[in-house]
Amino acid sequence: MTVIKLMMACNDLSLANQSLAEWKKELPPGMRTRQTGAGMYFVRTQLAHLHEGLKVIEEIKNDPQLMALIARCDGQTQQSFKELEQFLPKAPKRSEFEQLVGRIRHNLTFHYDESGKLIKQAVADRAVCPDVRTSSITRGSTARLWHFKVADDIIDSIVVRQIWAIPHDKDLRAEADRIADRVHEIFLWFVDFSGEFIWK
Repeated sequence: MTVIKLMMACNDLSLANQSLAEWKKELPPGMRTRQTGAGMYFVRTQLAHLHEGLKVIEEIKNDPQLMALIARCDGQTQQSFKELEQFLPKAPKRSEFEQLVGRIRHNLTFHYDESGKLIKQAVADRAVCPDVRTSSITRGSTARLWHFKVADDIIDSIVVRQIWAIPHDKDLRAEADRIADRVHEIFLWFVDFSGEFIWK
């Protein structure tokens, strides 16, 4: 059962990752306005699946038979598992994982800020920033053409300013890229471990 869950997490992560790659490509003019929002959506989706995948890693750690199987895997697979263990509950890097991944999963991916506090703070923050551009709303003849960019901008503000806590005096995109690279590192450990482990 645990191995099937791991397979499910890998499938979902790979689909989200592939979809993100597709939205990063050159798109037809009618699709370009949705590109940033779609990219943010698939990043949030990946983070949520990664969060769920770490629960499966915890199940493996608590199963002596599965741990014995890891001991028969190659060194790289074992190392990737050791890296992932650092992000499990009560492990040294759990708070980092929750800061980078968990809060986005809990507040934005599967829920739309139920309390409304993050949205309210993001609106207030954007209202006092002199360099913030006006957001747009686009009407269209199909659902794909309707676009509420203001929602994308608020989500971006919640993630980078409140959850990832990037201060206004830092280069926003450089800091966000640094954080995204760290999350991608965890993602790579997860898929590296899972592929060989599932094969075994």
